[in-house]
Formats: sequence, C-alpha cells, structure tokens
Amino acid sequence: MTATRLRLAPAERRQQIIDSARLLYSDRPYDEVSTSELAEAAGVARGLINHYFGDKRQLFLSVMRESILVPQHGLPDVEGRPLEERTRITMDWILDAATTYGQAWISASGAANLHGSSDIQAIVDEADDRAARLVLDALGLPDDAHLRARLRPTAALTKAVCREWLQRGTFTRDEALDLLSDAVLLFVQKDVPAHDTSPRRSLSPTTGHLTKEDT
Repeated sequence: MTATRLRLAPAERRQQIIDSARLLYSDRPYDEVSTSELAEAAGVARGLINHYFGDKRQLFLSVMRESILVPQHGLPDVEGRPLEERTRITMDWILDAATTYGQAWISASGAANLHGSSDIQAIVDEADDRAARLVLDALGLPDDAHLRARLRPTAALTKAVCREWLQRGTFTRDEALDLLSDAVLLFVQKDVPAHDTSPRRSLSPTTGHLTKEDT
C-alpha cells in the first residue's frame, strides 16, 4: 500500500527536505548522497528538490547554513558575573549546543574545504562571524570589528576541539571546556597592536568591560 503524501505549505516542505538531507549528510559525505536518495528520504518527487533548491548543491548549502549556525536561543544569564566566569558559562553552553546538534554540525563544519569551494567557505565565514558576535554579547563586550576579528579564529578551534571530543574521544568534555575558555580569554584580553593609533583598550578586572587608556 502506498502511503498518502502529506500536503505541506511550501516553507514546511522545504524545511522537511532540509531536515531529511541533514540526516543523510551526518553519516555520509556530500559526493556519496544522490539526488534520488535525498528525494526518497524526504518522501518527495525528485523534481521537488530542483523546484525548492535548484540542484543538489544548493540543498547541501542550505543544510550547511542551518547546521553550522550556533543557535541564539537559550543563552544562559551571565549578567553581573566576572569575565572569566562569563566565558566559561558561555563556552559550556556552546558545548551543550554541539552535543545537541553534534554530528550534523561537525560533519557540515568539516566540509568547509569541499572541492575548495568558495560558496561553502562563505557560509562558514558567515557562521564564524555570527558566533563571534554572540560570544562578545554574552561576555558583555562591545560588537567591535577588531574584537570580532580576534574571536573568529576561535570558531575553527571550537570545531576542531569538538571533533576530538565527540568523534575521536581524545578529549573529555571538561578538557574541551578548559581549552576553549582559556583560548577565548586569551583572544579577547590581548592588547591592541602597537601600530593601532586609536586609544588603547583594556579589560577592567572587576567589570570585564573594555576601558580606554591614554597613550
């Protein structure tokens, strides 16, 4: 007996296809998943993949975009806490998110160099910048372009640490948390380079906020 296909609104159908594709890509690399398999997993005709996404590549990019963006909901309340404590609580929350979104997030993140593709790298860059903004906000630091540039490299470190912890078992969760918390603190507390002619900024040891210093 053939099951009756559930009628969904276009946005719901599109999300259903993305969710089904994410499950396939969490276990197998991009090149090993066919368009026919993607359609079968979603319970749709193959033509709907092209209708909603154009082609298999665009569907994969949509899966990546959703998988590697750190969710903003559920951030813990760290108001009034010292910077070091804010940092540890925030990175602990990020590790919780990695546990929840785990395999799909790590697999998609690890595809950044797939065929040297600039479209994939653009999505990773977007996600890294968004994560840097989120961490700065959680730490009570301003959304400063220079601070964001400092934090973006920690996104790659976070993915690598989570891969060691969740996939390879070479780190415990506590070790991952210690490493990432120390790295973030190092990046945000480092002095602005000497060649920068703007007023120097440093972190107040009591409030954790940036203050300007006269040069």
